[in-house]
Formats: sequence, C-alpha cells, structure tokens
Amino acid sequence: MSSDVHKANKEYYGSKGKGIYSDFSTFAQGTALATSNAIEFIRDFSSRKGTIIVCEYGVGKGDFAKTFLDTVKKKDKRLYSRTRYYLYDFSEKMLGAARKNLSSHKAICIFGMFDAMLDSPFLQFDYCRINELLTDLPAELYMRKEDGVYAMLMENGALAGKRLSSPSPFVTRFLERIDEGRVMPFNFAAERFLLELCRKGKPRFRVDVFDYGFHSAEDVFFIDAGEWNRLMVRNYGGQLTFDMNFPQALAALLSDGRKAFVEPQKNYAERVMGCKLSLLEKKGRLDYVRAKKSDGVFEDDGFFHLRAGK
Repeated sequence: MSSDVHKANKEYYGSKGKGIYSDFSTFAQGTALATSNAIEFIRDFSSRKGTIIVCEYGVGKGDFAKTFLDTVKKKDKRLYSRTRYYLYDFSEKMLGAARKNLSSHKAICIFGMFDAMLDSPFLQFDYCRINELLTDLPAELYMRKEDGVYAMLMENGALAGKRLSSPSPFVTRFLERIDEGRVMPFNFAAERFLLELCRKGKPRFRVDVFDYGFHSAEDVFFIDAGEWNRLMVRNYGGQLTFDMNFPQALAALLSDGRKAFVEPQKNYAERVMGCKLSLLEKKGRLDYVRAKKSDGVFEDDGFFHLRAGK
C-alpha cells in the first residue's frame, strides 16, 4: 500500500502543479500561521549571531514561505539579511511555481528536490517549517476486532482487513485504548522523517509542523466510528492522504530525547497573535481571522501544531 500511495501522490503533484488548489483547501494559502511563525522567529532568533538557516519541506507554490519572508523583511531587515531559506519539494512543477512566487526573495532562497518518503534530511538548520506534508506520506492502517488485530488495505476503493498473526506490540498496545471496529492510522513514514530531521537540527533548533489529524481521545471518540473510518483515507482528485496520528509522533520524539508538544493549530495562532480567531474558508484558502464577539460556540477544525526542539 505504501508504494502505491507514494506513486499516486508523486504523479498527482508532478502532473497538476498549481492545479492542486482546485481540488482541496489549504492553510498554506492563508496568512495567519505564517505570520505567527514570523513573529516568533523575529522574537527568538534576532539575537542569534551569524547566518540563520531556515528550511521548509513540501513547499507547494511557496505561499507559506512568501508570507513568512514578507513579514520578516518588513519587521526586521537585519535578521532577514542574515537568513537563508531552503525550500524542498519532490515536484519540479511546484518548485518552478515557488521560484516565481518568491522572486522578490531570490537573494536568500535556495531550492532543491527532496522526497520525504525516500530521502533523508541532510541540511543542518536552525528553524524548520512544515505545512500539510506529513499527511501526504503513506500510513499503515490497523483495526482491533474481537478476534485480533487487522491490517487494513485499500481494495477497489474500499478498506478491507487481513488478520495479523503477530501484530506489532506498539500497534497492539495503542489499539487496546481504542474501541473495536475503528481504523487507526500509524504514520511510520512521517515518524521516520521527523526523527531524522530533528537529528540534523543545530543547537537550539526548532521545528514547527502544521497538519490535520487527531491529538486526544476526545478527537477520536467525538466522531462516529463509521464516519471516522470513512475519513481515514481521503482522495482529492487522485491524491491520497491520511490523518496524522499526533500521539504516535509525539511519543516517538519524546523517546528520542526531544522536547515536543502538540496543541490545536488555532490555539497556537491565537497565542502568538494575542487575539481570538475564527476559521475562514474561501476559494480553496483556509485561514484564521480576528473573531467577532464570541458566541460561545466551540470551533474545532481538526488541525494541529506540533513543535519539536532540543
């Protein structure tokens, strides 16, 4: 299944280029997250000496990077001049679009091909930003039933299960906390990439990851099991994505000796921006905007922020 998903997504991004934004909405085209990153980056990195290495993986057409760099350049020209921004993607079409989009920042931008499924990070960095990439990496799906653990595979567009004689102890322990009949994704490719990435971080490095998935039992059990199972694999015009199992990623990072935490993405933006925000969706663009007077309605968009560092 992993190789099929990887092939499908590589063909999707490689052939469609900017046309992907007609298939799904993304926070990369919004401004709140990138602006929040820039505000924190200026606050925490402006006093550091020398060149500051920033990298982004899965850059798309560069909107996420452009808002970030526009903000840093406007608010702290000295830090901007010392920043070198590396942009990686596995699609030549997307990198070409990003080069055009970031032409005003060409003096500090370096572009490169990188496949997060197959390649190992090699750049030593101070700060890394990743937006909606990890859910594009193949995941393994498992379900617990009364008679054991099942590996779930896609067959003719539907999930089918095969009972395992010797399931992974980690998977088994995780599923014991979940009700029977509920498919759970295990993002082992994303976990590997994150661990290898953090091992390339310089002293006092920081990684910010933004993606959709689940973080707590409340996130899981809030949704009916049938609807949950239907959502675990999404097909957007040929692109296949999986929810991010943030508890798995967090456990892996902490076990590797990293400082890490997860929070709702909107909470992160509200904390940095210093105001309440509301979700906005318009013409394929997802964003957060300053909220009007609160009506007391809880708004959960299913997106989370993972931060890792030393």
